[in-house]
Amino acid sequence: MDTNEIKILLEAFYNGETSQAEEQKLLDYFNSDNVAEELFQEKELFLKLNEPDTINYPQELEFKLNNLIDDLARKESVKPAQNKQKLWLWAGSAAAGVALLISAGLYINNKTEEVTNTDITAAAPEDRLKMEEAREALILLSSNFNKGVSQLEIISENIDKTHEILNKTIN
Repeated sequence: MDTNEIKILLEAFYNGETSQAEEQKLLDYFNSDNVAEELFQEKELFLKLNEPDTINYPQELEFKLNNLIDDLARKESVKPAQNKQKLWLWAGSAAAGVALLISAGLYINNKTEEVTNTDITAAAPEDRLKMEEAREALILLSSNFNKGVSQLEIISENIDKTHEILNKTIN
């Protein structure tokens, strides 16, 4: 074979554009004794690339690898479901906490109004002062509670946004 033809076939081989027949021509050429001196380095490389695999591995390795891949696939399919359950549990807990705080605030607010309207006017002057202080403390508690509830609403909105993002990511 002509050296230029071999060079063209080698370039096509390195670009992955040769057929099996062309690769066989190259293999036959490099296995022969009349290889051009300028192609000796190419001969070594080509023959190394076409050497049969001599790696020895245990026969049960393929079985173990398949089992490992199956286990990993099962674990990955379980994780999104567990994450959803944790997210719903957390969101439910947060919602229950918010509901508890709101109901406690409404209860305290109603009690404060009842005390203001009836008991303060009928009590002794020193008791009136204590009741007025308690009323002011409860009003302060209620206003702080309302601020906390508004912050919880913001958190709830953020949880909803996070849930949407997680659903998009999981699906």
